[in-house]
Amino acid sequence: MILFDLVAPFALLVALGAGAEAPAPAPAPAVAPAPKPSILGLWKGTSTCAKVEGNEFCHDERIVYNFVDVPDEPATVALKAARIVDGTVQRAFDLHFNYRPATGDWTCEFDRDTSRGAWTYVVAGDGLTGTATLLPDGKIVRNVTAKRTTKDQVLAP
Repeated sequence: MILFDLVAPFALLVALGAGAEAPAPAPAPAVAPAPKPSILGLWKGTSTCAKVEGNEFCHDERIVYNFVDVPDEPATVALKAARIVDGTVQRAFDLHFNYRPATGDWTCEFDRDTSRGAWTYVVAGDGLTGTATLLPDGKIVRNVTAKRTTKDQVLAP
């Protein structure tokens, strides 16, 4: 009787197809590719210091950004940042940015001296806005506003 109690449910499961393979899971929904074309290229504008404690030595700058593709990383671009000083372009920094579909922005965390921060940029047509924040508290220390430009307009007033 005990053997029958164990075998009968097993036989019923086999008869109903319980031993068959489970159907394959549905594929994950497609994620839209990062909108790289919207940010790639030259941008010119200003990087303005936020008036917050600990940021007293910050200087407002005229900036030139060149965002370039990172071909083997579908959601990543590289930024070659420069500032314009006395009519010359001076290299500032290079960073890699990742696109965040949930927020529609490009972001990069970085370390500088004893601080940790994050740059975040948003593109709207031919305009770019961004902020630099200190981590982990999120205090904004810089605000960027730029417009798409061409190579021959980089040093134009």
